[in-house]
Amino acid sequence: MKEIKCTIIQDVLPLYLDKVVSQDTKEMVEDHLQHCDKCQKEYESMKRELCIPVETEVSFFNNIRKKWFKKKVMISVLSIIITAAILLGSFSYVFHYETVIPYSEDLFKIEVQNDKQLVIRYIGKAYGGYYQAGPMSVEIDGEKKNVYIIYYTKTIADSPERKNLINTEKNSEEQEGYTSDLEIGKIDAVYYVGYDSKKIAEGKDSWDSVLERAELIWEK
Repeated sequence: MKEIKCTIIQDVLPLYLDKVVSQDTKEMVEDHLQHCDKCQKEYESMKRELCIPVETEVSFFNNIRKKWFKKKVMISVLSIIITAAILLGSFSYVFHYETVIPYSEDLFKIEVQNDKQLVIRYIGKAYGGYYQAGPMSVEIDGEKKNVYIIYYTKTIADSPERKNLINTEKNSEEQEGYTSDLEIGKIDAVYYVGYDSKKIAEGKDSWDSVLERAELIWEK
């Protein structure tokens, strides 16, 4: 059999690698490669040139997919955290952030029962909490007096304004709060004002300062 020139084999190697040659040509190339180191090296070189870019491309797109997946996961986790923080903040604001209900004669009624007990009633649609301090001995206009300090608070959830957020039957009902055990014999005056007991304990505020901005609502 006549020996096939290497130049011919090398010319058809690309077609052989692409598997577009006839069976006879395929057999011819394979037979030649078994006996020709030069063409065998050329074949291996062509094979690497065809395979490496494909692998690189696959690796490149795999890396892109992995990075995009990680990015989507991070965005999703961040969105969940932000949403949870907003919901928690909104919940805390609606149900825990308190503001002092301003004193008004229409909302507060003062009564003396049996000449012994002073009852101060808050009459309104809703309130969040009631706070009192006393009796405490303070000097007012150079005279020592035993006084009580009281105030009522509201939150969005526990105030008439909540009807814009929550439609409940409680919103239309009158709620009543009152002070108790205020024996007239033990107190000289009652003041209404909001105060921060923590600031007073830390020395950042004082009862004298609180009384300066307080409103006198009852006096013996």
